[in-house]
Amino acid sequence: MTANSITDITKQTYFIIAGEQSADNHGASLMKAMLVQNPEIEFNGIGGKEMIEAGLYSIEDIDKMAVMGFVEVIRHLGFFRNLSKRVLAEIDKCQPKQIILIDYPGFNLRLAKKIKEQFDIPITYYVSPQLWAWKENRIKIIRKYIDLLLVIFPFEEEWYRVRGVEAKFVGHPTFDDWTPTSKEELCKSLNLNADKQKIILYPGSRLQEVKKHLPILVQAAAKLRNDDSSLQFILGASQQINWSQWSLPNWIQIESDNPQKALECADLALVASGTATLEAAVFGTPMIIIYKMATISWWLSKLLVKVPYAGMVNIIAGKKIIPELLQENATSEKLFYTALSILKNPPKMEKMMADLKEVQVTLEGVGASKKAATQIFGFNS
Repeated sequence: MTANSITDITKQTYFIIAGEQSADNHGASLMKAMLVQNPEIEFNGIGGKEMIEAGLYSIEDIDKMAVMGFVEVIRHLGFFRNLSKRVLAEIDKCQPKQIILIDYPGFNLRLAKKIKEQFDIPITYYVSPQLWAWKENRIKIIRKYIDLLLVIFPFEEEWYRVRGVEAKFVGHPTFDDWTPTSKEELCKSLNLNADKQKIILYPGSRLQEVKKHLPILVQAAAKLRNDDSSLQFILGASQQINWSQWSLPNWIQIESDNPQKALECADLALVASGTATLEAAVFGTPMIIIYKMATISWWLSKLLVKVPYAGMVNIIAGKKIIPELLQENATSEKLFYTALSILKNPPKMEKMMADLKEVQVTLEGVGASKKAATQIFGFNS
C-alpha cells in the first residue's frame, strides 16, 4: 500500500521508516504531533495504513517487511538489499531535512550506516533497538551513525548513558492515543456482554506469527468454551492479514477495526509476545504470553538473548508476573490449563492486575509523540 501523491519539493521533507504494524502506529502518532508543531512539512519513506493516512508517501508495502527470525530474514535478503537501494535513491531525490528510523533494527541500523556514507543528513532513531536484550555490539552503530536517540522505556536512558550514548526518554507512545474507558462502554461498542467473561486471542501482526500461533489459540479457546460455554471469545485481528484464508468458528468474534479496544475490554488475553503485551499492561488486562518460531531461530535466540524473559512486561517488572509458554511449551493443552488456573482463581487474577498496574506506572509518559516531535525539531534548529 502506497500513497498516490508525490512530495512537493517546495516543502520541508522528513524521511521516516517503519517496518511493522506497531511501528506504523507509533510513526503515525509522531507524524501527527510533528504536523501540529509545523504544518508545512511532508513525509516520505516507508509505513503502513496509519502513516499513509497521516500523510506519508510510502515507497513500499509494509506488509512485505513483516519478516522475523534468523532463517526467515535470510530467505528475504534479496528483497531487503533491493529495498535499501531504493530508499537511498529516494533520499537522494527528495533531500530530506532529517531521517527518522522507528524500531526495526535489522534493517534500519544497516541502512543508517549506508545513509551516512552517502549523505550529510541527521538521523533520529525513535523506539530504540533493544540492545540490552541482545546484540549489544550494535551500540557501535548507534554511537557512530545515530545523531538523536529517543527511547520509550525509562531504564534505557541510563543503560545507554553508561555506554557513552546520550538517549532521551520520551515515554511510551501507547499512552498517546489511549483514553481510559469503562468496561461497560467498551463492551457496548464491541457488542459484547459486560456480565460475561471475555477472552481475546492475539496471534501477532505478522503472517508467519499468525500461522504459528492461531491454531494453538483457537484450539485452547475451544477447550475453554467446552469447560464454560458462557465465555466470549474475540480475535484481535491485524488489518495487515487476510483472514479469509482461515476457517474460524463462528463463536469467535473477529475484531479488526478496534483490536486495542477489545484487548482493553477483555478479562484475559492469550497473546503472542510483542507490542500487544505492553498494550495489555497499559490497559491492565491479565494475559498469558505465547511464542513459537522456527527451530533454528529459537536455538540461536537462546544462545544470543541475555534477558531472562520473552515478555517485555516481565522484563520491566524484573520478575515473571505473566506466564510465558514458549516454543515446545506453547501448546493448546498447556495454554488451556494455564488460562483455567487464572480464570477460576480470582485472587490470582487480582494479583496479576496489581502487578500490571506497577508496570503501567513505570511505563507512563503521556505525550510521548509530542515530546519526540519537540526533540526532532529542536535538533534541527
